[in-house]
Amino acid sequence: MSKVILRKVGSSLVTTIPADVVQELHLDEGQKLEITKENGRIIMAPVDAKLAAVESSHDKIIKKYRATFQKLADV
Repeated sequence: MSKVILRKVGSSLVTTIPADVVQELHLDEGQKLEITKENGRIIMAPVDAKLAAVESSHDKIIKKYRATFQKLADV
C-alpha cells in the first residue's frame, strides 16, 4: 500500500499515482479514470477506451437526433 498526499490546485485537490501502480495497471497519461466511493473509500478504476468511445458516439447521436427520437417515441 502506498501513501500519497493531497494538494490543492485551483479549487480541486489532486494527488499522484505511484509509478508501480501505473505500471501494474498499464495506465497512460490522459487516460480516463472512473472515481466512485464505497464504504468511506475512494475507488479509482481505468475506463475501458473502447467503451468510452462507444459512449461518446452514443451521446453525440442522442444530442444530434434528440428531436427525431422524441417524435418516434410519441408515435
